[in-house]
Amino acid sequence: MLTDIRITFRQLRKSRAFALVAMLTLAIGIGAVTTIFGVLRSLVLEPVDLPESEQLAQVWSGDRWPLSPADFLDLHEQMESFEHFGVYHPQSYNIGTEKARAILGAPCTSGVLKAFGVPPLKGRWLNEEDNLPGAEPVAVVSYALWVGYFGGSEDLLGSSVRLDGSDVRVVGIMPKNFEFTGPWIRASNCDIWTPMPIDAENAPRDSHWLCGIGRLKQGVTVEMADAEAKGIGQRLSELYPNSNFSKKFLVRSLHFEVTRELKDQSWLLFAAVSLVLIVACSNVASMLLSRGAQRQSEFGVRMALGASKRRLFRLALAESVALAIGGGVLGIVFAYGGIEAMKGVVRMSDARKEALGIDGMLLGFAFLSTVISVALAGLPPVFAALKTSLAAIIRNDSRGSVGSRSRNLMLRLIVIGQVALAFVLVNGAALFSSGYVKLLEENDQLTTDRVLTAKVSLNGELYKENEDRVRMWDRMVERLKAIPGVSFAGITSKLPLEGGSNTNGLVNDEVYDPSQQRLLIERSSVSLDYFDAMGLTLLQGRKLSPQDEMAEDGSLGVVVNRAFVEKAWPDKNPLGELIRANQEGDPWYRATVVGVVEDVRQWSASEEVQPEMYTTPKGHWGRRIYLVVRSSKEAGALAGQVREAIAELDSELALEDVRTMEQVVLDRTAGERVMAEMIGVFMGIALGLAAVGLYGTLSYHILLRTREIGVRRALGALEADISRLVFRQGAVWVGIGLVIGLGAIYALMRVLESLVYGMDGLSIATLSGSAGVIAVAALVACWMPSRKATRLDPLHALRS
Repeated sequence: MLTDIRITFRQLRKSRAFALVAMLTLAIGIGAVTTIFGVLRSLVLEPVDLPESEQLAQVWSGDRWPLSPADFLDLHEQMESFEHFGVYHPQSYNIGTEKARAILGAPCTSGVLKAFGVPPLKGRWLNEEDNLPGAEPVAVVSYALWVGYFGGSEDLLGSSVRLDGSDVRVVGIMPKNFEFTGPWIRASNCDIWTPMPIDAENAPRDSHWLCGIGRLKQGVTVEMADAEAKGIGQRLSELYPNSNFSKKFLVRSLHFEVTRELKDQSWLLFAAVSLVLIVACSNVASMLLSRGAQRQSEFGVRMALGASKRRLFRLALAESVALAIGGGVLGIVFAYGGIEAMKGVVRMSDARKEALGIDGMLLGFAFLSTVISVALAGLPPVFAALKTSLAAIIRNDSRGSVGSRSRNLMLRLIVIGQVALAFVLVNGAALFSSGYVKLLEENDQLTTDRVLTAKVSLNGELYKENEDRVRMWDRMVERLKAIPGVSFAGITSKLPLEGGSNTNGLVNDEVYDPSQQRLLIERSSVSLDYFDAMGLTLLQGRKLSPQDEMAEDGSLGVVVNRAFVEKAWPDKNPLGELIRANQEGDPWYRATVVGVVEDVRQWSASEEVQPEMYTTPKGHWGRRIYLVVRSSKEAGALAGQVREAIAELDSELALEDVRTMEQVVLDRTAGERVMAEMIGVFMGIALGLAAVGLYGTLSYHILLRTREIGVRRALGALEADISRLVFRQGAVWVGIGLVIGLGAIYALMRVLESLVYGMDGLSIATLSGSAGVIAVAALVACWMPSRKATRLDPLHALRS
């Protein structure tokens, strides 16, 4: 076989154009599928690089429902499945003094870092003593922060750093490869961990904001831990029926939690690029089949001289092996470039980017892809070679024709298969593109470059009291309004599309009953100018005013969104209606509706709008807010002035996530955009390859019918008649391919419905447009063979 491959390489050097085109075609398919497999492996198959990562599990109060402090204390005390168990909550910190920098960190209990199981590079983890009241403020920092911010100083360990306006002693530095990951922090980089004391005597049961992480004991499975947690939950629901009635504790593997939102799309991308590889291999197969037709005389001579079928098999296979080797090497080069490009396209943490690269496993996958390419591209011409008949060769040569019935059938089937696969990809690209456009259209109210947003966190002793924070918020708003070009400035507890907080409420004549599911209400605390700054349309009533502040008896005025009205009061005027807290006894608030504004999505650009209630901020702010600044011109130009304004108020405050609302929308739709773009790229490649395959097969078909065309021309056939002959043949193949592709699309409909936004069954318009794209590509592919056939000299055709 090696001798045959060496002979084949020498022959391919004589047909360099053919060899180069075939190798590049295979390289495109192998490189693309290897690139996507690398991403799939990094984000789905091996999403974490932690010791015995299969023993790590997330703990919830319900499906992605965070734990309350009391939940954690109960589980920590009663659960025996975990070797280490803790909770954390990501938050922003201001580090430094002058020109402070915002970093992401996680206040956590001592069990969190121990559960991850990666020892510090220097120093120690957080201990239980660090969480005790009155303990010295300490922190563990990441390797990236140590090197990037502190310059890798060896004196950092044990020294104090300025964090949120206070001095904190660094007790540990995590290693470079440590990956702190979870469902809330997946694509981010956590830089610091601080103690999070939980007061057992005052731990609330109905305030859910903690992410639980645990390391299972050896021999304990996730299913066993889940059963134990559910048993504890059942006992707690009996002890605390008001707060724990509906809680169903869940224990799920960390692997499941960090991949649940990515794996479907990742596998779909892998399937799409696999189709590209199949189309590429089929193209090379058709090239080899056509080339094999030209070698029939050679095979006939070999058979006449005593060559066996086995010998012919090796000779035919050697050509595909040689081309696949070249394509595989080029494919690895393409994969390297593709992986580097994907690092800038797909949102992932620095640790995942570090893990995404060409290594032994990826090289092994590229080799496997090459072997598959040999099979897909090489077997059709091999089978054609095995059917070589010396008598048939002599008979065909005597008639001035080349080729065989089996070879021609294979070529037609390959072209039909290429058209079908291309139709599936074109339709998929159209669906994802239209879904992305629809997503942008449904959020166009927010898509503007006139609104600048930024996040500010007020932590530390200086802002310990709520009154101090509210005073600073008011000063910020007044300072921002003074910036030239600013029309409105407001603050909000959360931005649209980026999540938030919610509570259960009572409307109409509902009474508190813990066994009943009440209306879930998104709650946003906003300043008075927020609606003008964000540009939300007032539908009824009025906007918030100072008189809507919460009174001592818990009464306040609120603005609700359209979705709230449609669910709570669909048939009556909502103004003046009462909203009460879903709690036993006297509710802590009684809200009167004073206005209705247009809907904006809360948790993502694609999730359904939830009922939302807007309240004035005083008494309800946390430690993090978002600035919203509307400008009379492009708001991005104001970023520097906004930074200076905040620095003038407190130099230790840092702005983060400074973006226009247009960029916020683009960020929250990035997954859909990347999906549409990637499928579009694969569609373009497959469509181009299918068109080239159709062109090549039709050209070969014209070659076989050269004598027939000469006879037709000699008997008076016009150029239009010959052209119709070629286009009719191409139309038949394309039509059969479209029918087969339509069946495949119908079979995939349920899968696509769960992944494509706004898709509801088959779209006639999309299918028609996709078929039109295929038809245009087919027309282009048929034009050159048609032109060649119409210009054929009858005398030359009859002599050939």
